[in-house]
Amino acid sequence: MRRVHVIPHTHWDFEWYFTRQHARVQLAYHMAEVLEALETNRLDCYLLDGQMSILDDYLSDNPNKRAAIMRFVRERRLFIGPWYTQIDEMVTGGEAIVRNLQLGIRMADELGGAMRIGYLPDSFGQGRDMPKIYRGFDISGAVFWRGMPIERNARCFHWESDDGSSVCAVAIKDGYYAGAELIERDDCTDLLHRLDTDEVDHDLVLPLGGDQRCVDLDIRERIACVNASQHEFELVQSSYPAYFRAVEAIPGLPTYTGEFVDASCSKIHRGIYSSRADLKLIYDRLEHLMIDVVEPMMAIAADHGIEPQQGLVDNIWKAVARGQAHDSSGGCNSDATNRDIAHRGEVAIELAESLRDYLLRKLASGAPSGIDLLFWNPTAERADDVRQLEVSTRNPTFRLVDEDGQRVPFDILAQRRVDHAVLRRDRHAMIPDVIYRTTIALGLKIDPMDWTGLSIREGDEPRVPPETAASIENSCYRLRFEHGHLWLSDKRSGREHLDPIGFSDGGDEGDTYDFSPAFADWLLDLSLADANATGRQGAYQSELILSGTWWLPEDLAKRAAKTADTAVPYTLTLTLRAQDPTIGFDLRLDNTARDHRLRLVLATPISATESFADSPFGVAARPVIDPHLDVWRDIGYCEEPTALRPMIHFCNTHDESASWSFLALGEKEFELVGDSFDRLAITLLRGVGYLGRPDTLRRPGDASGLQTMAVETPDSQLPGARRMRGGICIDPTFDAAELQRRVRRLAMGGLGFQNQTIDRFTTPLQYFPINANPTRLIHRSRMRLEAPKLVVSSLRGTRSRDGYVLRLYNPAASTLVSPGSLSFSRQASVQLMNLNGEVLQAVAAAVDELELEAFAPGEIRTYGIFFPVETGQRAALDGRDAR
Repeated sequence: MRRVHVIPHTHWDFEWYFTRQHARVQLAYHMAEVLEALETNRLDCYLLDGQMSILDDYLSDNPNKRAAIMRFVRERRLFIGPWYTQIDEMVTGGEAIVRNLQLGIRMADELGGAMRIGYLPDSFGQGRDMPKIYRGFDISGAVFWRGMPIERNARCFHWESDDGSSVCAVAIKDGYYAGAELIERDDCTDLLHRLDTDEVDHDLVLPLGGDQRCVDLDIRERIACVNASQHEFELVQSSYPAYFRAVEAIPGLPTYTGEFVDASCSKIHRGIYSSRADLKLIYDRLEHLMIDVVEPMMAIAADHGIEPQQGLVDNIWKAVARGQAHDSSGGCNSDATNRDIAHRGEVAIELAESLRDYLLRKLASGAPSGIDLLFWNPTAERADDVRQLEVSTRNPTFRLVDEDGQRVPFDILAQRRVDHAVLRRDRHAMIPDVIYRTTIALGLKIDPMDWTGLSIREGDEPRVPPETAASIENSCYRLRFEHGHLWLSDKRSGREHLDPIGFSDGGDEGDTYDFSPAFADWLLDLSLADANATGRQGAYQSELILSGTWWLPEDLAKRAAKTADTAVPYTLTLTLRAQDPTIGFDLRLDNTARDHRLRLVLATPISATESFADSPFGVAARPVIDPHLDVWRDIGYCEEPTALRPMIHFCNTHDESASWSFLALGEKEFELVGDSFDRLAITLLRGVGYLGRPDTLRRPGDASGLQTMAVETPDSQLPGARRMRGGICIDPTFDAAELQRRVRRLAMGGLGFQNQTIDRFTTPLQYFPINANPTRLIHRSRMRLEAPKLVVSSLRGTRSRDGYVLRLYNPAASTLVSPGSLSFSRQASVQLMNLNGEVLQAVAAAVDELELEAFAPGEIRTYGIFFPVETGQRAALDGRDAR
């Protein structure tokens, strides 16, 4: 007899067509039933969906239930964790995935122990990097449903990442809700035979649960009934840990690598990467703020005696995780739910920006006398780039000098006069208090984890440069707009490209799950030919501004009639910075059309067979055409295997002579199009009016989500003002690590602060008085990384405040034999950690420099770096600990 492990569980969507508040009420009563069923032994065990966010909410409302939950978790009857929320694997950054698991495991361990199984039963695709992420948390098993291709029909197999990490994976048959038949039907013979399709003989698994499903209290009786009715299968009430103990040691399991995004057995929703682009922009910005700015700046501040606020950091990461749950991230929700998701993200951004602003101000308060402007480099690598900052002065003209008294040149980008006069009802009685807010750009070189200071001297600097002809340039490119055409000259290769930047717009008769072309479509190439063009050439930053109006069909009916009747005004700003190979891209428009998809299209000289994009900890190469594209209906695919692809931070096409990339600041979807796949199309926005639609061109059959109710989503048309930002790079060769550095520079911003008292409204926090930091600000470049082919995933302080955690990875498909080195300002001890921050082994003690050992393809490595506490710092730390 084949043994079938029946696993009682619930799948608890954090939010969906209902809001988090609706689900929270349901959960309160659901948990009461679960705890009672465990207490009375009507259930042997129960799986609470592998995510801690719902328990976080429940315990905040029911703290008296903590002891009961801890008892059942310790008895291994209630299984919780390891996730905080169940992520969308395809568009969530690697560091955010790590923090999600860290939060979930920490909370679950505090309640008695996390289930160390990578449980993601409903994510829309399985990412190629998940095995090595799981192994970084000592997780050796993974469970999923969607994405398994029919050619890989094994239910149990070894899933391997590019670095060689492997987990035992279980692809559950027919979904996490398949076991409902056990409760609802007396004859389950057909159900059991559907489970038994694997070529390798092993125990089977049958999940018994569903979306917000109530507890099945008669599970014992139902199992006994089915066991008595047949003699081929023996059903037992079980858990995933028990099931993995039964299958992990089975010989003959196949080994598979890569991602699973196939629609042969279940919907995969490849078009969801661009749904609710506004939400993806918010959470991408929040992720960058935390990783690139707040966490490293907090570590630097701790070195200067400023106590870290880890509680605030943890709360922001919880907000990130809640926004990156698979439905929340996908945006396939009601408008009310998506408004909630947007609001949470905006609140978290406000909190993260306030942390950034406070740290910059507090550090600056201890700066040497006479230093007016401070710019920071929060990375482990030396910075040599252009920074932008708005400064406040009494005089409209001023100059800058560095710490050595040398004059520092800069560009003035904009200037405005502001009167801070005390308000009176009679405006004639107001005494003027005029200042000038001036936006400047300048080139700076800053050591790792250090700062540079400038002084303002009023008088004699040039005014805002006038607008010039529509032509700008730097050392890498020249951009000019003439006679309705945009010319891009690549000075390094000598190539000139005519109209390399364009746009296209087509109908979208899909829904919040998937893009689908309109049944009567009309695809429009949106020209820049009629744009008004102005240029402003600077020494450090130059801008080419193209503004105009596109005419689009207002809705699907007008598109079918080929009537372009609604005006969409736009402004495209292309920016060149000195010595920078990234062309800044900034598109603002007023979206007045509905049911359409707008894409940026880069015309490249590359005929492609594969596309490239970053994955959480690597690079994914994917064919430009799915091999099943022409036969997908005939072979029973659930949806068209479209060539739409996800990205985290960049997409790319390249050959032996050129590499073209788009650096994204929230855009998540791209495709290679054209007769020779020489056009890189990036989805900027997609407007649709329904949560789910049935029988679309790309997805036949029932509507996704809710099959019997049409939920209108007018907010998901994304009407009104929209802004999309990023960067365009043309390079001789493809270099994933360098592209990630450029994305970080785009996202980080100027990261400067002005010490001044004349303008208390530069940030909301500027109004509040603070005490000066008693620790004098000095140059303190703790470490320097020189490893150009490695990517810095994160740099932050340890939770104990006595060191740094530096995470690196190799994005390449080949081993880096001599990746580079780490050097330290004074002798340091270095430890190797896992992704959960637990020490694995000592690497070096009391060293000034560390030569990094070879990095395998795709390898992630986390270093703990600890310096001996300096005199005076120990007393300050002890005082904080005493409080």
